[in-house]
Amino acid sequence: MKINTKIRYGLRMLIAIAQGGKLVNTTTLGEIMHVSPKYLRKLAGPLERGGLIQSVQGIYGGYRLSRDPDTITLQVLMDAFGEKVSLADCLLGKKCELRDSCLARQVWEMLEATMQKHFLPISLGDILANRVKIP
Repeated sequence: MKINTKIRYGLRMLIAIAQGGKLVNTTTLGEIMHVSPKYLRKLAGPLERGGLIQSVQGIYGGYRLSRDPDTITLQVLMDAFGEKVSLADCLLGKKCELRDSCLARQVWEMLEATMQKHFLPISLGDILANRVKIP
């Protein structure tokens, strides 16, 4: 399983905005993150619609967090982009002929439960305070 680019860069964008502590425009974010400002503007749409950031228009505009960093979890970030974390299609409810007899399914269920418990609840506040620890 690989976390897609939107999620990875979306998280980096939230971290950079939070560390800036004020309005941060995409040019500055691009310099900090070594990413095209155009790509960052594409990422900003889902983050703004998801209620994670606010945009302020104008010459001195930019982005800022719209919520407390402790309330922005990885689950909330995934939801903003309409993404699900799953290791196997069968766990997403897709039809599988081996569903009832598959011994591997217990492994995928255990790993998914571990992600639900330890990965998705991590907050931006946890990341900023360096509180993310290996369980």
